[in-house]
Amino acid sequence: MTRYRLTRYELELLNILWQIGEGTVQDVSNFLRRDLAYTTVMTTLNLLAIRKKVLVREKRGRAFVYRPIVTRDEISKTVLSELTDVLFGDRLPELVLNLWSERQSDEQAQVILRDAIERVRAIRKTSDLATTMPVSARLIETQT
Repeated sequence: MTRYRLTRYELELLNILWQIGEGTVQDVSNFLRRDLAYTTVMTTLNLLAIRKKVLVREKRGRAFVYRPIVTRDEISKTVLSELTDVLFGDRLPELVLNLWSERQSDEQAQVILRDAIERVRAIRKTSDLATTMPVSARLIETQT
């Protein structure tokens, strides 16, 4: 798995691009919830494209248009993996409970979590798959 090391600010810009699909520096600046200098946004988008390789940029007219080339899922896996390693180690249930307790959950979210737990239990019962296939792949297979 590729590890993406992004700051909170870089994630904020990337999140905007995931929402709008692609955009210029001005487009991204317009969606920001705080005032930042145009040049700050431009420098960061260039860094994300050239050094960190999570964006591509294409010249259109006088401006560059930036587009994400990594998915939210890829980035979230890296962030969650690092969080788990640093704060929780082998204590995955604590991580889930901490995340769960921080959010107000509705009944539908609780049902989804219960279903996911049941799928994991079912997967673990099949010992052949448990040793050869990652959990995420097994979860996908049980949903189809």
